[in-house]
Amino acid sequence: MSLKEHLHHPLQLFFIAVLACSAHGVERNAPPQIIIQWDNDLLTGTDDGYTNGMRIAYARELSPDGKNFNRLQDFLKTLTGATGESPVGQWQFPEPEIERIQYGIGLTQLMFTPETPATIAPPQGERPYAGWLGLEFSLQANAGHSASTATLSVGTTGRHSYAEDNQQWVHRNVSDSPIFQGWDSQAPSELTVNLHFDHKQRLRFFDDTRDWPLQLDGFYAWGAALGNFRTDAYLGTLIRAGYNLPANHTTPRVQLGSFTDTLFAKGVRGAEPLSIYGFVGARGYGVLHDITLDGPIFRDWGESVDSKPWVGELSFGVAARWQTVEVSLSHTLRSQEFDHQRNRSRFGSVMLRAEIAF
Repeated sequence: MSLKEHLHHPLQLFFIAVLACSAHGVERNAPPQIIIQWDNDLLTGTDDGYTNGMRIAYARELSPDGKNFNRLQDFLKTLTGATGESPVGQWQFPEPEIERIQYGIGLTQLMFTPETPATIAPPQGERPYAGWLGLEFSLQANAGHSASTATLSVGTTGRHSYAEDNQQWVHRNVSDSPIFQGWDSQAPSELTVNLHFDHKQRLRFFDDTRDWPLQLDGFYAWGAALGNFRTDAYLGTLIRAGYNLPANHTTPRVQLGSFTDTLFAKGVRGAEPLSIYGFVGARGYGVLHDITLDGPIFRDWGESVDSKPWVGELSFGVAARWQTVEVSLSHTLRSQEFDHQRNRSRFGSVMLRAEIAF
């Protein structure tokens, strides 16, 4: 069976979800967006650990009043804190009014392999085989300098993630790389359900730079995930510097729970068609469970390893925007993720975001 046939059903589900997204509460004046993100360690000269991540996503603005939201959109909006019904929500959104609601659907595949391709089981100190394929339903609320996102992801590990099929097809037909022999030892199939929370707050002390020839801005972020795929919490920041910084920010790599673009200072920047800038960011994670390392909750897995409770990462890259199309290239370095890990993960990322009219 070809790769095209393997991915036929997941793509069908994605496009059905996109059609459902388009049918509820759409803000007609705002064009939808297509976001494509690709992570791969070959971009940094390696071929192990977090070896590949791919996402195609569709995002569209909804009417902020929420009158035509479906039940899932109402549920996700409540989780963002945008309803203002809790003290936490009032702290996240000190502005008096929600300015923008954006809903998105993403189809994502993640792939993890050891460094050594020839062995049936991963050697000591190398990452076990694992794959994940899932749909993500995300809603983001923006108000002034604040943005909060809630995402529900539903997916599966194991052979129905099609990670093995994808890697073997690419290695045979595109990269001419060695074929990995140990996929029979991958994390077994388990249905995963996860909630992801993400909040970004613009760093206000950069406001005075908006009239400079070269501009500077940034934000700090925190978030958490809860579910049998991954349970963790994080704290991080990102700084951008360049010419005509766009008012919005899109996560430059595949990060579960975050793919819609975050809008800051609407109308202040981005009036000119061209933007060129660089960025650098850092994050620290507290990890309680990672199915690709610790294994499934409801099944035994002999190849599982013990995940590290604390993980840090550094990312940097460059990006360019022309009118409604933006492209970025970035590099991520990550600390050890499990006990006795021999090689630390590093990977490159490519992101394409475009507004489309249809």
